[in-house]
Amino acid sequence: MERLTSFAQSCIGASHLSRGLVCQDSSFAADYEDYSFAAAADGHGSPCYLRTDRGSRFAVECASECVREFLEGLENAEEILADPRQREGLFNQLWRSIVGRWHEMAEQDFLNVPFTEEEYAAIPEKFAHYRQRYERGEYLGAYGTTLLFAVVTENYAFGAQIGDGKCVVIDGDSNVFAPIPEDPRCFENVTTSMCQEDAALSARFFYLPRGLMPAAVFLCSDGVENSYWNEEQLFGFFRGLALTMLDNGFEEGLCQLADFLPAMTKKGSGDDVTCSGIIDLKKLYSCSDGIREDLAAAAPIVEEPVPEDVVYDDEASQQVVTDVVPAAGEPADEIPAEETADEAPAEETEAGATDGPEELSNKE
Repeated sequence: MERLTSFAQSCIGASHLSRGLVCQDSSFAADYEDYSFAAAADGHGSPCYLRTDRGSRFAVECASECVREFLEGLENAEEILADPRQREGLFNQLWRSIVGRWHEMAEQDFLNVPFTEEEYAAIPEKFAHYRQRYERGEYLGAYGTTLLFAVVTENYAFGAQIGDGKCVVIDGDSNVFAPIPEDPRCFENVTTSMCQEDAALSARFFYLPRGLMPAAVFLCSDGVENSYWNEEQLFGFFRGLALTMLDNGFEEGLCQLADFLPAMTKKGSGDDVTCSGIIDLKKLYSCSDGIREDLAAAAPIVEEPVPEDVVYDDEASQQVVTDVVPAAGEPADEIPAEETADEAPAEETEAGATDGPEELSNKE
């Protein structure tokens, strides 16, 4: 759509670089004739999940394809989705199609290229039960990932999520809020995942009708979220990003974001970081004064230099989804803890990673 612009940026985490891991986040964004789409997926940052980077890529691709088919097949969409009962059924149907297609892509990938001895060798010896599961044919967990996506049309917006990460909306009155409810099963280093048996039942949704259309929808992986001490600091980052795009132009704003993400992960979570979204620049401009006022009123951030040499704790950098339990005879203490929230450097400043170029910083 002409008035909407989408974007997607992913950056490898500082701890992944130090441990020789690939980036396991994926993102995707596109603008079509009738809607804009953005997605973010966070693979499970551990060598135990052998193909989690592929799983996250499959997730954003499946979401994009299934959303397109969903909208193409939905007549009188605004009227139908305005009915909460019909909307719930349709969103659940859409989500099941995304999960089903993701399963198909993971299965086809495994059949085309079975796990290699080199991949198995990457699994730490103390987590050998992962290899045992994979060798029994329980391969889906190797592709585990979270998924978060949003769609904005002329008359309504919606999105869905499984696992951790955050969706943040700036509305036409400059209010900033998170429209998707938290998942109580996501806490500390544990997340829900596309690879779980109940994934088709585990999505959380949001829907915004014509009168509540957003000025901006931002999506981020928990590598971004965990780089900030609290939700208000995270909101400040997105306020700053919105103003950067307005004041410097969309393309220059994206360049500044790309430059900032490596510093964010190094000063903050250490995890892969992804930020994607959909911007209505005209609507955002109309509420920019309120955004500036809110940003100026926020608590000042202490600027800290990017640390030169950060050592990450590998023992605290393994990841688990909520339904991973020991098989019979396996000791419970061999189940690893998830990487993302615990990837922060051993020494952190109070400011976290909230500094950044121009308005990306929470400072005037």
